Amino acid sequence: MHHGNIDVLSVGHFTFFFILGVFVKDKYKGALLLGILWEIFEIIISQNQTIKNFILENWSIPEYYWNDTFSHKITDIIFNMIGYHIGNLITPI
Repeated sequence: MHHGNIDVLSVGHFTFFFILGVFVKDKYKGALLLGILWEIFEIIISQNQTIKNFILENWSIPEYYWNDTFSHKITDIIFNMIGYHIGNLITPI
């Protein structure tokens, strides 16, 4: 369930950027840009009624996860960067 700014998809944000950090080193600005662009993408898909209707009909992730508040978007970006930083510290095998 979605409570406040941290939810189950926060783990997904962390995990994706953690993996990115393991394999793409020292590209913090790029990781931040990717996270910001994703949040902008979410805004676009939640405000375009045709796209929004398509997603609501065809995607299993509830709307409240991708059509969220500005503060939640900031939290997502923070989780992205924490995941990226920790992944950046790990050397892949």
